[in-house]
Amino acid sequence: MPAPTGSWFSFFLGAGCGCLAASVVVGGALLAFGWLLLTELDKPEDPLTSLGVTKERLSFEEAKSSLDQMANDYLADLNNVGLVIGFWKDGRQQVFGYGVRARNTRQPPDADTVFELASVGKTLTTTVLAHMYLRGELDLNDPVQKFLPEGVKVPSHETRPITLLDLATHTSGLPNMPPNFNAHVVDPENPYKDYTQKDLYTDLSKITLTVPPGQRYEYSNLAMGLLGDVLQRHAGASYEELVLERVCRPLGMHNTRITLDETMKARLAQPHAQGRAVPVWEDYTLQGAGSFLSTADDMLVYLAAHLAAPPAEAADPTLFQALRLGLQKRRPADSRTTAMGLGWHITSENATDVIWHNGASGGSVSFVGMMETSHSAVVVLSNSTSSVDDLGVKALHLLHRADMP
Repeated sequence: MPAPTGSWFSFFLGAGCGCLAASVVVGGALLAFGWLLLTELDKPEDPLTSLGVTKERLSFEEAKSSLDQMANDYLADLNNVGLVIGFWKDGRQQVFGYGVRARNTRQPPDADTVFELASVGKTLTTTVLAHMYLRGELDLNDPVQKFLPEGVKVPSHETRPITLLDLATHTSGLPNMPPNFNAHVVDPENPYKDYTQKDLYTDLSKITLTVPPGQRYEYSNLAMGLLGDVLQRHAGASYEELVLERVCRPLGMHNTRITLDETMKARLAQPHAQGRAVPVWEDYTLQGAGSFLSTADDMLVYLAAHLAAPPAEAADPTLFQALRLGLQKRRPADSRTTAMGLGWHITSENATDVIWHNGASGGSVSFVGMMETSHSAVVVLSNSTSSVDDLGVKALHLLHRADMP
């Protein structure tokens, strides 16, 4: 936040500097006061202020009332169709559905309704990366070039190659999308469907890095899609099967898939853009950037596994270590208060870390967030295109202050 320039603020700093010349004691005191004022003004605003919430502790009924208010405000936009919000705290959970699964039905979404995760699925990719690292199958600092076929050129900057860690933290220097992506779009409502692995490898060779990898954050679907491709090649399995084997099956996430069976199709929240039904995006090449669909129930299981102690009977304790590894701050992101874990954005607010990711496709949006200090997690899924980020952050803060029933 830039320093305020109002006359009253200038007076305090001016007085501090002027008095410093005449009196070290008085000037020092005023200068200290000026810095204190800067600090106070730079504190982030309480995200719940706009809801009229001022109490530090809330009953669950009070939190739910504010949640309902936000959900109803979201659905007041006639382009928005359905919404599901899930709470998890200290082993207890609640899921609330609002609106409808599709315009042609009155059926509301619930904990088992299937939504596109979009970019939230990037954290599944980085969880697999962490798992493979902990099992000694690769190193985070391995160059990406090591895992690709001969003849495929990964861009580098002088002697600094792009590493797996660079891909996982959005610091590779790769652009958000492949440079020639639009030329391969056949159906604008399903833009990823016709982009092939050959296209990906060809486009990589056309990229020139302007900064060394690891130095600058730049959100990149290309980087995460490439990471998914690298991991599946190294493991010798399809990307979907790799995530199912390493993450979903061990955690019991039976409704988190790219390829939907008939029962999941029957529970799908039909994506909508501008109130009109649109298809679920299909992606066969950049799947690591976010191609999974899931339910609120499954996503709460996933988030809880990051926060809760692993069960004694866990078949794969390394998975829980991998989940925790993903939450370690590694590199700066795009603001001075946000760092990157492995795929996760970690924003520090008043000494509290909010761990989060969001997502958006052609007809769905998503948000997941966690607070370790209160063992709280929230998932928000919608079959519309209006962002749920603000709603998700506020829901997480409501849960942070409330006790689950």
